[in-house]
Amino acid sequence: MIVIVPVAGRGSRFLEATDQNPEYAKPKPFISIKGKPMVQWALESLTNSGFEIPASNMVFICRQEQEDEYGFSGKLKEIFGQDINVVFQTTPLKGATDTVLVAKEFLNTDEDVIVSDSDHYFDATSLYETIQAKDEDVAGVIPVFQPPDKEPKWSFTLFDENKVASAVGEKDAELAAKGAWANIGGYYFAKGKYFVEEAEEMIASGDMYGAEGKKEFYVAPIYDRMIKKGKKIMVAKIPQVWGLGTPKDVEYFLENFKE
Repeated sequence: MIVIVPVAGRGSRFLEATDQNPEYAKPKPFISIKGKPMVQWALESLTNSGFEIPASNMVFICRQEQEDEYGFSGKLKEIFGQDINVVFQTTPLKGATDTVLVAKEFLNTDEDVIVSDSDHYFDATSLYETIQAKDEDVAGVIPVFQPPDKEPKWSFTLFDENKVASAVGEKDAELAAKGAWANIGGYYFAKGKYFVEEAEEMIASGDMYGAEGKKEFYVAPIYDRMIKKGKKIMVAKIPQVWGLGTPKDVEYFLENFKE
């Protein structure tokens, strides 16, 4: 299994809150939370839940300017080992899907892949168990959680009693109203090339989502494209997820998370 982790975000909300916590002046992935860098929490979502991921199978994506200014690759190797892979985004891109494709050389494979956010922590045990038990016809697994409300601020997946997904949408109010669960950015593809095929088609067709003027290429809708082509996508229900993407999220985590 290969794990792709984009760490190219600018972390502007943390920079605006450095008066609250001096840690927030650091590049976002390296902000220390309970003694560990944020990006380490994200990977431990997987490694604490049964996944065995050697350093050589970890691929991090950062912006070239992050490398030039902060030495991202060296810092990441200090955390995860010298054998990790780091690839660099050298031009402005239009969303997460676009960014993940920077690592196409590692993705375009028959090997299975997880595309992981770098700013969360969750118990991925059910994701691991679902992957281990899946039938050969399962092309992907989406970790999901029951949202606290029906506000369309997440990506969503609608699924049946057998946990088979029927629709996936980005900030989709209609799916939210139907009781869809919210997605967690720990997206599993049974073959990395499934992601590459759909991502390249999505970008070629300009299939972007979001408010006017803020449209992007998101990862979650790739699954909807796969479903419409007859591929089987499952969900794994996650009991709890901790967002770490904003200062408010981090403060809540610091106050409430118990290891």
